[in-house]
Amino acid sequence: MRTMEDSDNAEPSGNSVAALNLLRLAQMTDDRQLREKAEKTLRAFAGRLSQYPAAMPQMLVAYDFHLDKPKQIVLAGTPDAPDTQAMLRQAFAQYIPNKIILSADGGDGQAFLGERVEFLKNVGPIRGRATAYVCENYVCQLPTNDPAELKALLDSLQTPHNEPIRSKP
Repeated sequence: MRTMEDSDNAEPSGNSVAALNLLRLAQMTDDRQLREKAEKTLRAFAGRLSQYPAAMPQMLVAYDFHLDKPKQIVLAGTPDAPDTQAMLRQAFAQYIPNKIILSADGGDGQAFLGERVEFLKNVGPIRGRATAYVCENYVCQLPTNDPAELKALLDSLQTPHNEPIRSKP
C-alpha cells in the first residue's frame, strides 16, 4: 500500500517538495500541465492543510507560490563574467518571495526554455554587457545593464505582501 506522506518533519514531505517544484517548473516553462499537477497535489492535501497548517509548512510555501504572481528575473550574459555576477548579487540582495531567476547564456538551457517561452529564445546581453530583464507573467520591463537600475526595478516590485522588513530608528 502506498501512503501519501503529508507531514513536513525534519525534512519536508516529498509531496510538498513536488508541489513547489512543479509550480516553479510551470512558471519557468509556462507549462499548463505541470501547473495542473501541482494544483491537484494542493487539492489532495487541502483538508489536512486547513486543519493542521503547522504540520505542513513546506506545503504552505507551495500554496503561497500558487497564490502569488512570481517575478521572473532573466539575466543575460556569461555566467562567470563580473558584470553578470554583479547583476546576480543584486537580484539576490532583496527579499522577493517566489522570484525565479533564469540565466540566458545562449546555451542548451536557454534553448530548451526558448522552445517553451518565446521571449527567452532571443534574449541576450545588450551592447555586450550583462543585461537583466525583470518580468511578471512573461511581460518584461525595459532591460537594464546597470546593477543600480536593477535594484530600483526590484524595489518597485515590493508590495505590502513582500514589503521589506525595516528596523525602527
